Amino acid sequence: MVNLVELAHVVDLLGRYASRSIIDKALLSAGLDRTILTGASGFIPYAAEAVLVESVARAINDRHLGARVGKDFEYSAYGAYSHYVLGAPNLASALDRGGRALRLIQPGSEIVIRETETHLVVGRDSKGLSVVGHHHLDEAALFVIGHVVRHYLGPAWLPDWVEVPDRNGNEVVELGKIVGSAIRTGAQMPAIAIEKGVLAALNPSPPAPEQTISLDELGALMCVKPAQTMEGAVIEVLHIISANGLASEGDVARLLAIGPRTLQRALKAESTSFRSLQSQFIESRARFLLSETSKPISELAKTLGYSEPKSFRRAFKVWTGLSPSAFRSAYRTQ
Repeated sequence: MVNLVELAHVVDLLGRYASRSIIDKALLSAGLDRTILTGASGFIPYAAEAVLVESVARAINDRHLGARVGKDFEYSAYGAYSHYVLGAPNLASALDRGGRALRLIQPGSEIVIRETETHLVVGRDSKGLSVVGHHHLDEAALFVIGHVVRHYLGPAWLPDWVEVPDRNGNEVVELGKIVGSAIRTGAQMPAIAIEKGVLAALNPSPPAPEQTISLDELGALMCVKPAQTMEGAVIEVLHIISANGLASEGDVARLLAIGPRTLQRALKAESTSFRSLQSQFIESRARFLLSETSKPISELAKTLGYSEPKSFRRAFKVWTGLSPSAFRSAYRTQ
């Protein structure tokens, strides 16, 4: 999963390389639209962000768009997360903080550190997810990790080498030009090499004591609570893409980068099912739309997946004991 804060910034950065219409089409192909970028908190599936960047990259014929976006990425866009990481007293502790708090911006991913005799090789493991466009996010991750290092060592710092999964020769040459460092292929995950001798570098702009925040405080400051179960992930996806209509089991499985049967087994292990979660979501969404909007009931029913308004009215009365119009009237009276 990926925090919506990150997605909003990525969409802004894509605007440097592609037209608004291209980006809007790419959002749609990922099951998203711009409405989720305004004032929302929460997460979208990793696969959706990958499809978004890949769709734009294909439209403008740029194999390394992810790297360019990562290079442009403003680490401060992460808000409280960046304040927490870049508030560490030295580089070593900043890398540690980034790894421990990563679940708040990319739950399901992990910062992995491998030690050689002379270097730390720091990478981001997306847990084996291999989805369309994932190489763009792999390449962007190289720069996002590098932004942390540059805060302590200065903007001119470059990794001694960069590791990526397999690439062909032309791609390696082009990526090397963007990164500015030697590229080593065949790695399990994207990673950058940091010389051990610089890990003690002190923070050039440490926060005042009263401005420091703890990991325990960080989640509340970011107003997020990552899904810890498959049930939670499904509900998160249903909420995020509800603006485009009701999602099917296949839609949700695709966005979570798993097969429908895998999704079914995971939900069964949690004593629930997609059908049950979808029904709960529809009821909750119906209550919200009737209470907080003036949408006609016929339009609302269609949004919630009902081809006939009368079918929605019957279902809603089973849930609440009231017709949709009576529920709306009662809410407004109160």
